[in-house]
Amino acid sequence: MKKRRFDDKARGTGKRKRKPVIFLSLEGNNKTEKQYFKSLNRSNGEKFSLQFTPGNETDINNMWEGLIDITRGSINPADGDMAFCVCDRDNETHKLDSIRSVKSKAKHSDLHLIISNPCFELWFLNHFKYSTHEYLSNNELKAELCRYIPCYDKSIDCFSFLEDKTEIAIENSIRQIEQVNGNDATEISVIGNPGTEIYKIVKVLI
Repeated sequence: MKKRRFDDKARGTGKRKRKPVIFLSLEGNNKTEKQYFKSLNRSNGEKFSLQFTPGNETDINNMWEGLIDITRGSINPADGDMAFCVCDRDNETHKLDSIRSVKSKAKHSDLHLIISNPCFELWFLNHFKYSTHEYLSNNELKAELCRYIPCYDKSIDCFSFLEDKTEIAIENSIRQIEQVNGNDATEISVIGNPGTEIYKIVKVLI
């Protein structure tokens, strides 16, 4: 008796269309950010398959290369696939040149660079308030966030605090960037110009 191969198809059946994929490169081992994107995707019907870079890179150049690695031969924009490198500005002077360098590469690529200044938590805070306050450190911003999400830290799943405020966060984020430099988000990389582009990923997922 002939063994049926795993990839044999029954006659008259077509190939099942796969979900579009969103590839994400996140800084370090950020469980909260990964869980947030997973929860957001799940709450909106899991229209996408999420794939994350396997490393714990914090250097933007290495994060970008990691994103290139997992998308090589796998990303197909025609099928709705997208890829994002999610980087914090961190108020570190030396980061600006690297951010601008990767931003330039992204212009000639199917991959996208997403900046938060000073850090990802500004996106969470934008669910609760609009502000152009200059946070002098990531810890200062996180302390402010704790007023709205008690005991916030990098290991918790905070989606339940945010889910019904997503549209508010999008509006506040766009307004912050427009306040800085019209619709050009490049200048949010400059210390003193708070802003986050996370809403660009969120608008795709919802």
